Amino acid sequence: MMVLTQVPVIAAGLSTAFVLNGDPIVELTESTPTGWRKVQVTRLLIITGAFLAAAGLLFIGLHMMRLWPRDMGWVSIITPVGSIFIVNCLVFLIAVFTMSKPTSSLASMAIWLFLCFIWDPYITDPVRQRLIPLFIAAAGAIFGWNMCGDAERNVAKVAAL
Repeated sequence: MMVLTQVPVIAAGLSTAFVLNGDPIVELTESTPTGWRKVQVTRLLIITGAFLAAAGLLFIGLHMMRLWPRDMGWVSIITPVGSIFIVNCLVFLIAVFTMSKPTSSLASMAIWLFLCFIWDPYITDPVRQRLIPLFIAAAGAIFGWNMCGDAERNVAKVAAL
C-alpha cells in the first residue's frame, strides 16, 4: 500500500514537468492577449486538479477498506493532496526557471524523494507534515508566476534553444 499511495504524487510531478516544458509556441502565445503566464498556469491547474481528484478517489477507496497506511481518519487525506500540490507548485517554478523537461523531471523526483523519505517519516501529524512545505511551495509558485510574466525573457530562452 505504501507504493500505491505514492503513485499519484510521482505521476503528478512527472506529468506536470512534461506538460509545462518543451512547448515551441512561446512566441505565438506571447503575441496574443492570453500570454504565456496564463497558458502555463492553466496547464498547471488542469493537471493538478486531475491528480488531486485521483488522489482523493484513491484515498477514499483505501480508507473505506481500512488499508490506508497510518490512517488517522479523514484528516489523512491531507498527506497525498498536500504532496501533489507541493510537487506541482515546485515543478512549476523549476519549469518556468529552466524550461527543460529533464531538469523538471529530475526535480519532481527529488522533491518527492525528499517528502517521502526525509520529511514524512519524522513528522507524523498530517497537518504539520504538510504545512511548512505547503508555504514553501506556494511561495515558489508565486515566484514562478512572476517569472513567467517576463515575455522578453520567455521568448529569448526559447529562441536560444
